[in-house]
Amino acid sequence: MKKKLVAAILLSISAFTRISAEETLEITADSAVQAALDTNASVKKGAITLNQAKREYKHAWNNFLPEVSASATGTAQDNSLSATGQTRTVSGGVSASLSLSASLIQKIRLLKESYQSGQADYEDTVRDVETTVRKAFYSILYQQQSVESYKANVKSYEKQYEQTKTRKERGLVPEIDLLTAEVNLKSAKLDLKNAEKDYYNSVIDFLNEIGLETNPAETEVVFKGTLDDADAFTERENEPPTKEKIDELVDNSPSVRSAKSELATAKLNKTYTATSSYLPSLNLSASVSPFEKTYYKDSGETVDSDSWSASVGVSIPLDGLVPGSAKMDSVLEKDDTIKTLELELSDTKKSVRTQIIEKIHDIEISNETIEERKLNMELAKKTYEMTEEAYSRGTKDLLTVQNALDSYRSAQVEWRKEQYNLISYVLDLENLLGLESGSLLKN
Repeated sequence: MKKKLVAAILLSISAFTRISAEETLEITADSAVQAALDTNASVKKGAITLNQAKREYKHAWNNFLPEVSASATGTAQDNSLSATGQTRTVSGGVSASLSLSASLIQKIRLLKESYQSGQADYEDTVRDVETTVRKAFYSILYQQQSVESYKANVKSYEKQYEQTKTRKERGLVPEIDLLTAEVNLKSAKLDLKNAEKDYYNSVIDFLNEIGLETNPAETEVVFKGTLDDADAFTERENEPPTKEKIDELVDNSPSVRSAKSELATAKLNKTYTATSSYLPSLNLSASVSPFEKTYYKDSGETVDSDSWSASVGVSIPLDGLVPGSAKMDSVLEKDDTIKTLELELSDTKKSVRTQIIEKIHDIEISNETIEERKLNMELAKKTYEMTEEAYSRGTKDLLTVQNALDSYRSAQVEWRKEQYNLISYVLDLENLLGLESGSLLKN
């Protein structure tokens, strides 16, 4: 019963994957990146945060607007001991107040720094998504090449099987050779199915990652790209960067930029706290009550009146001058934060410098490796072709042909794998330096 159930499931899957596609979806690295940016939650959240910081900075002028309020009151009073007796009063007025201090300038600078830092953070988020998607895209291309290699394996083993079968019928090879050829063919077909399954799953994961709700079984998904982009990069004249160039790259990297921004914010916070704690502030207030009507019940008399008031005050904080006070400690804490961030900035520069040098070294080694892998693949291909021809003439045995084929396919996969490695290194370097994703791979 279990065997029948498993067979039914496998048959259903096989039929599902063979459904003829009704439409074709062509995906390039750029279109995949755009699709991801349109749907990625981190990018959308970053845009919301950036818009909020932009609004706060653009509306910083509202710190100079007074607080304004309007009021309307009605009162009733009954005092038998008073000559006025019972009274009814209705009044309305407007009041405004404004507090100005030197710390307002620092507050506006903080808002500006927050906005500029938010812009850079948003760009970093976008670049991270672009790098991740491009690496995944090239990974798909690498898996495509692997599937094609397995398909070629199947064709080669089919050819070997037919040749061996013919030779067996002529009595030129023993029965074991035919059985070996048959086992190799079935193993190659099974390897191909597993490779196709892994590729299919990777495509689904990739489409989900970039936000495309498409079923590859119903829509033919075509990835338009090539791992030979690595060869285009390899053929360039890439000179090792000088120390001065590396210093420039370090200073312009997103990680260092972020550390610098954090340090600048801390310094502005210290200035803002100090000005709030030590410098005086100007307090302005005014109120006007143009309408006030009082009705005296005993006399039946109604009196209209109005009133206004204005005040100017200066507030001088003194507790910040007391050693050990909370405000003085707050300023000292900001100093400690600045010193810590300066140390972190120094460490970040060292770390980024190391990462840049390591990544450049990885790229240089990968460049050389690609050349070696390609030559090895071409040699293995030529060896296999010669061995296969010799087998057809009966001067080589089946095992020699199989070894030559395995060596050729292995060399081919290793070459494509190193191409993918180089592309990944280059994309990581772009992200590390804050460059446009894919810019170093373009001709």
